[in-house]
This record gives sequence, C-alpha cells and structure tokens, in this order.
Amino acid sequence: MINVNIGVLGHVDAGKTSLCKLLSTTASTACFDKNPQSQERGITLDLGFSAFEMDLGDETVNVASQVQVTLVDCPGHASLIRTIIGGANIIDMMILVVDATKGIQTQTAECIVIAEILKQSKESLPVIVAVNKTDLFPDQDKLEKVLKKLALTFKETSLGTNVTMVPLSCNTEKDNDSLVIMKEKLQMCISNQLSQIKCSRQKSEKQDFLFAVDHCFQIKGQGTVLTGTCLAGEVSINDKVEIANISLEKKIKSIQVFKKPVNSIRRGDRAGLCVTQFDSSLLERGIVSFPGVLKSLHACIIALKKVRFYKSDISSNQKFHIVAGYEVVMGKITLFSSSEQSFSPDSPFEFLSNTDEPTPNEEQTVFASIQFERPVLVTPQVIFIGSKLDSDVHFKNCRLAFYGSPVFSLHEENYATSVLPNLKVFKKKSKEGRIERIFSDDVVICKHLLKKESSIEKFIHLKVVFSTGHEGVIIGTFGQGGKVKVQIKGGVSEKIKVAYPTKKGRKQQGDGPIDDESEVKEDAIKVVLNLKKFIFTTQSKIVQ
Repeated sequence: MINVNIGVLGHVDAGKTSLCKLLSTTASTACFDKNPQSQERGITLDLGFSAFEMDLGDETVNVASQVQVTLVDCPGHASLIRTIIGGANIIDMMILVVDATKGIQTQTAECIVIAEILKQSKESLPVIVAVNKTDLFPDQDKLEKVLKKLALTFKETSLGTNVTMVPLSCNTEKDNDSLVIMKEKLQMCISNQLSQIKCSRQKSEKQDFLFAVDHCFQIKGQGTVLTGTCLAGEVSINDKVEIANISLEKKIKSIQVFKKPVNSIRRGDRAGLCVTQFDSSLLERGIVSFPGVLKSLHACIIALKKVRFYKSDISSNQKFHIVAGYEVVMGKITLFSSSEQSFSPDSPFEFLSNTDEPTPNEEQTVFASIQFERPVLVTPQVIFIGSKLDSDVHFKNCRLAFYGSPVFSLHEENYATSVLPNLKVFKKKSKEGRIERIFSDDVVICKHLLKKESSIEKFIHLKVVFSTGHEGVIIGTFGQGGKVKVQIKGGVSEKIKVAYPTKKGRKQQGDGPIDDESEVKEDAIKVVLNLKKFIFTTQSKIVQ
C-alpha cells in the first residue's frame, strides 16, 4: 500500500472539515477540530489529519493495488496562512473547497496562488474544486451560472481549463443515501486524478530520510510521539534520527501509521514516530532526519517569481515573512537581474530597486538574495514564499508576494564578509559634466564632471562619452577645482571647434574674456562618465 496526501484548502467556513468527515474512515489524534479552541470558536485552527483506503487497479498505480489517502485539513482563517502553507508543502494533490453561495473569497484566492506555486515546483499537482453547499440552490439555472463563473476564474490561472469541479453538499443532516452518493462521486474524482501522481517511491528511498513533524505529544509509559509526513527516504525501528531544530539525536522505539504498528515508513507515509526521554514541549513543528543531513541556512539566492495578485511593490531592502515548510522567519531581500536563466556566482548582475524597474529585455531573470534574521533548517526541495503576514486581514488583498527555490545557498555564519563580497552585483551610476574649452588638438577641459573634493586619481584612464557621440578618456587633472583633461578619440572634431572657438578667435569676435569659470554655454557639449558600483563589497574601487 502507498500513501497519497491530499490537502483540503479553502476559505473559512467553506466546509473543509465536513468534507474530510464525509470521506474519512480513520481519524488521527489531530483531526476534525478536536482542539478545544477550535470547538469553542467553531473553526479549524490547526492542521487536521484523517484517512481512507481505496482499491485501485495496477494500470493506475504501478507499485500497489491499494492506496491510503491522507486528508490534510488546513485552516481557512486569514490569520493562519502560515499554517496553511506549511500543510500545503506536504501534499500530492489538492481539494479546493469553494462555498457556492459566496464564490471566490480572499483566502480562496490565496489558496489558488499556493496551488499555482506548488504546481510549478512539483512534477504534478492535480487540483479538484469541490463546490460545496449546492443544496442551497433550489434553482438549477442559478447553480449553473455559478459553476460557469468559477470555470472562467480558473481559466485565468495556471490551473487552466482542465480543473475538475465537483458540485456537492457535505451537509451531514442530509439523508444517508445522498451522502453515500456524494462520497462515491468524490472518490471517483480522486481515483481519476491519481494517475497524474508519480506514485513510485523507489527513487526517493535512496535519498536521506526527511520527516516533517506537525504535532508532538507524550504518551504515559511509552514515550514521546512525533507525528508527521515522510518527505524523502525510508526509516525503520531502531534507526537513529536527529531532531534537527534542537540538534538532538534519538533512537526510534516504534512506528505507527494511523494506529497500526509498522516496522518502517517511506516517502509519502503519514506516521507517528515514538522516541523516549524527550520533552514534547521542546518541539511543536520541525524536521526530523538522519544525523548530519540538514544544515542551517543563513541566507540564499532565489530566482524570484512575483505573485501577480500581489498589488504592492517588491523592493530591495524590504523585509518579508519568509515561509519555508513549517518555518517562518523575517528576511531582507536584495533584487538583481541577469540575462542568464541559471545562476552562476561568477556572472555579473545588475541591481534592481524593485521588480517593476525595467530590465534591458524581457528575457532577464530576476534574482533575490534573502538574508534571514535567524538561521533556518530547510529541506532540499524547499520553496520560499515571501509574504506580508502582518497585513490587515480585513483588507481584500493577497498577502503572498513572491516565491522561489534556492539557486545558491549560504550556510556560513560569516557569509556577509566571506561570500557576498565576491558576488558581482552592481548599480549603474553616471556623472555628467560639460566641455569648458579646447586644450589642444585632441584634448579638452571638462568641468562639473567630478567634485572638487573627489580623489580624481581614481578616475584616470576611465572612458567618457560626449553628447556629440565622440568617446574619450580622462588623462589628468586641470587646476584645483575638480576639472579634468579628456583626450578625445580621433581628435577634436569640427563640431566641437565651432562650439568652442580658440582664445584668439574669441577675442577677434569680440566675445570677451574666456577665463571666467561661470561662462559655460547652456548648450555646451555634455560629457558623461558611466560607472559601476558593487553593492556587496566594502572596497572603494571604481570600475566601468
């Protein structure tokens, strides 16, 4: 038997928990709003897990004839978005529950964004849209209009027109026959979608063991149980594992899969790992792995994808809540772009002040360095989602801003001085001056290009461009006022000579004195010095 994890997401009070109750035959210790606060408030406040089994033919699943489906009931309240994202990271399929009477609401839209993000990062993420509460539509025509409107909405997303929509009613007060029909209808849709999931786990079993813990509690006389989902690899009883968040090693005493004792688990399995002499209060959520597998991440670089529903700016030096699995940490971002699709630490990158800043062409890839306020432990397949979780939940705005997987990870604690300075991320800067006079046949004197207090020696041999199209090189200083001598490639042209007559010629024309520094024509020929300033280095070297 293999296990497939299906996330049940949607807006608060859309009927997610009722749908899980309808399908499930096995309940875990955390399901169906058993949390006392959930019962008091009447809403889901934490992840809930329940399961049922399905018989399938070998043509659908190439490694087993039976599938255990684990339903991950995610809360729908706006304030619990980090819990929703954490639950979504462990799923193979999504059921998006939509209230037929209200349509797409704010948290529904955010769940669609999460589905789009996961669909791009996973080999496949089938999505079923369960349109709930259809029993409140006695008029079939009105219901058809609602379904057509929903279909148009999904057509505008990357989920496309092939989203399976299932009209239903999870009202437990309905007669039993109706509920059985609903259940069979949903199971048939799930069965049809399973063929899209790569169910074979052999490749993953060769990887290191990774286990995402979502609940932790003690059982008197047995030990502490860590419940969660196996993300990769395989583990057996008596194997030694590391509770990575607190760097503590423990031996697995026993394993259960929905209250059934087993000797081992593998990728995709929902299980409880029992260890001894461990205080459950030390861990709420986190990662368990083989010892030494995971390292702390202090910073990283991602290929940034902006969420199109996010209406605010994404700018360099902004801070976002970075959600990675069950971890949430503040991170400061720096944006830069490249013409290359893949990241290479030796390539040059142009600094971007924000994602709306125009890039040289549409093929430019936008990267972002994320510097975390504290180290985080992440899995190899992690997706970072940048959000503004402190936004007012009553505003109907998407809080998910961007996402991306690491293309360059920084594990060193001193990365800011050892690694970042080697990244060639530059800002374009330019200085503009004017030609003041002709010095010789191929040299002109320029003013206002540099400040009087500038260390002009650093600018010697740098190239400049004139508004006439000519090119030149700074060859030295002239006087004490910040003026420089510029040698023009090909010599002083007739156009410049006409604009700047010689001293003798000007006296003959009666143009008056020429040594007055305030005398610079408004239409004087401009000279521009283009520079690059590297943002991660402390060196003051000037380059072009």
